Amino acid sequence: MSEDQIFKQLEEVLRELSIELKFRKGYFRGGLCRYRNKNYLYLNRMDKRDSHISLILSELSKMNLDGIDIPQEIEELLSKSEASRED
Repeated sequence: MSEDQIFKQLEEVLRELSIELKFRKGYFRGGLCRYRNKNYLYLNRMDKRDSHISLILSELSKMNLDGIDIPQEIEELLSKSEASRED
């Protein structure tokens, strides 16, 4: 599966979680934040797609995803992400 396809599936998961994706340019890594009772995931526009995917997976792996429809490919990537965090 291509990075663009993975990214599109991750966008869908974020939508189901009511997390708005924002792209900004600057000197920051990005991540999840809450502002005025809304959740946002900021990504640095200057980073490459694989960095975006890695950051989204990292943030999703910290969440309770019970009841969310997650594609099998994304579940596999999430389990790999969680395993690498534990090492």
